[in-house]
Amino acid sequence: MVQMVIEKLSLTCDRLLSHRQLACCQSYCGIPLDGMKMLIYTNMDIEHKPLLLTGHHGEISAMTFGKGSGPVLLCSASADYIIVWDIELCQKRTKEGKVAAGTVIGSLLGEVFYCCFPHQRHEVISTLTSHLGPLTSAEFCPWNKDILVTTSEDRTFKVWDLKTETVCYQSFVLSASPLLSVFFLEENRHLITGSTDGQLWCFSLPDDHKCHLVTKMDLQKMEKRHQMHRGTVTVDEVETSKPVLRMALCSSFIDTRIEHKK
Repeated sequence: MVQMVIEKLSLTCDRLLSHRQLACCQSYCGIPLDGMKMLIYTNMDIEHKPLLLTGHHGEISAMTFGKGSGPVLLCSASADYIIVWDIELCQKRTKEGKVAAGTVIGSLLGEVFYCCFPHQRHEVISTLTSHLGPLTSAEFCPWNKDILVTTSEDRTFKVWDLKTETVCYQSFVLSASPLLSVFFLEENRHLITGSTDGQLWCFSLPDDHKCHLVTKMDLQKMEKRHQMHRGTVTVDEVETSKPVLRMALCSSFIDTRIEHKK
């Protein structure tokens, strides 16, 4: 198997993001700015001026794009508000010289570590407790709405059956570093999880939910091999961490997009 990771876009940020959720979808990617603002970049034209969104009064701790086929929605969360933004409407308002605004769907909930769009329901579905450390991500399975996969600082991921509210699979401890993100490949029914030290694991997710390791990648080593191949490695190069904050399929690229902090 040939493993390849191609960097399509590199962004700088004004603060440490090793445990912050970034947003990325087929058409857009977003990062927090100055803690309480967001910059939204268009994947199709990364040279285009990004969309600036303001509205939070607390530091943004989580953000995610919706997965529906309708308007592109972004959910952002801080201790003060949870806001849903219609990106195309916000772009239109900005072009008209107006302030882009979102819809507040929650307030004063405390610090939010992670958010995602589940089903078309606005009530508590389940309260699940099992991890031994803080939760870092939670994603609903696209081909089975009753399955949820979570990752944690305890360095494991869990597969949950929401009907019975039980864990139907728990991984072994994958790394010495916390897991930060999870992503589903619906075409071959695989899930990918990434850690703070740039490790990626791909597991199968069959109907019996007994996951099996398919492959593992080390972004640090892969980048170093690529630099050596291009002859761009320097002796004084400083090792940097590459936390896998978010993964998404981008329509303008065939490969899987992996966001990491430079």
